[in-house]
This record gives sequence, C-alpha cells and structure tokens, in this order.
Amino acid sequence: MNIYETSPNVDSNKFLSKVYVWMFIGLMLTAVASYAIMSSTSLQDFFDGNFPILFGLLIFQLIIVIILSWAIKSLPPSIATLIFIFYSVLSGITLTPVLWNYTGASVFVAFIVAAGMFVGMSLVGYFTKKDLSGLHRFLIMALIGLILAMLLNMLLSLLFPTLLGSFSFLLSIAGVLIFAGLTAHDTQKIKNLGASVDHGEPFTQNLVIVCALTLYLDFINLFLFLLRLFGDRR
Repeated sequence: MNIYETSPNVDSNKFLSKVYVWMFIGLMLTAVASYAIMSSTSLQDFFDGNFPILFGLLIFQLIIVIILSWAIKSLPPSIATLIFIFYSVLSGITLTPVLWNYTGASVFVAFIVAAGMFVGMSLVGYFTKKDLSGLHRFLIMALIGLILAMLLNMLLSLLFPTLLGSFSFLLSIAGVLIFAGLTAHDTQKIKNLGASVDHGEPFTQNLVIVCALTLYLDFINLFLFLLRLFGDRR
C-alpha cells in the first residue's frame, strides 16, 4: 500500500472521533439546558406539573429522531447538524422534570457510573473480533419487550401500588443491560461504517450526526436507568 494512502483503520478512527465529538457536544448542550431550567424558578414553575407541554415535547423529540433517521440522505449537512443541536437542547428540557425527583449527588453518581460503563462497552465494541449484529437483533426485541413492560408497570402502579418497587427494579436492571449491549454493538457498527465511507463527501457529516445521535441515546438511556436503579429520591 502506498504510504500516502489512508488505511481503513485510520478512516475508521477519524470517523469515530468526529462521532464522539458531536456526541459530547450534544451531552453538553443537554446538561446546559437542564441546568438553566433548574436554576430558574420561573422556568421551573412553568414546566412543573405542566404535563401536556412536556408530553408534546417528548412527541416532538420522537419526530426529530424519525426525521434524522429516515430523511438523513436528503438533508443538507448544516440542517442535519442544527436538528441534532436542537434535539440535544430539547432533551435537556424534557429530562429536567425527571432529575427534579432525585438528589444532586444521585444524579452525579449515576452520570459517572454511566460514563464509565459507556466507555467500557464502547471499548468492547471497538476491539472485539466477534460480529455483534446477532446481538443487536436480540437487544431490539428485548427493548420492545422492555417498553411494553414499562407500560404495563404504569398500569400495575395504579392497580397494585405495592408491586411497583420490585417490578421497577427489575425493569431498571433490564434497561441497563440492554443499553450497555447496544453501546457495544453501535460502536462496532460505527467503526465498520467509518472504514467504508468517503470522507470527502459532504453527506459524511450527516452520517456523523446520525451516529452521534445513536450513541447519545444509548448514553442517555443508560444514565436514566442507572438513576432509576440507584438514585435517591428527594
């Protein structure tokens, strides 16, 4: 190979680096937005108990994810980037009511543990030689089951309040395991994608944004399930 050619491994690492940079930017924007709301009494009063608005924002977040996933090929890179930035800020808003229920120390500990697990599982996904695509199919099925179980848990909490604690604990453990596994799979997938893309194409930025959103969601969900599992409520 010509020494001036870029190896697949170098391309893959370059792509991954961009993905992690944008994921980090997204997390920082989420943290800043959440902190701004928690630091403002007027904003807290506006969102506290205002379920219709929060529910609408959650639906809007889902729409944004669908847009980025399905229309990514037709979006200009600048628009895709702005949508990701907007989504990250919006996540900070919708996460804040959840964080209000836990002590600051619990939130900090859950974040540190989530960061450690995320890094560990990312390293597993990066260095393993085993194809994790089969694991992905299993995890997606498990995630669908988890979502249905969480909906059932909401119903049971109304009918049998005494069962809520035990069932929620098991669901939180399942959530941590599922998103830890998805982190490893998604890292491997992004690594392989980075070795095959043309880094000179503008569309590559769109792929970076979609991959950053994927890992961002893995981290956020891992953090939330850890918070549910170990967090001390106010």
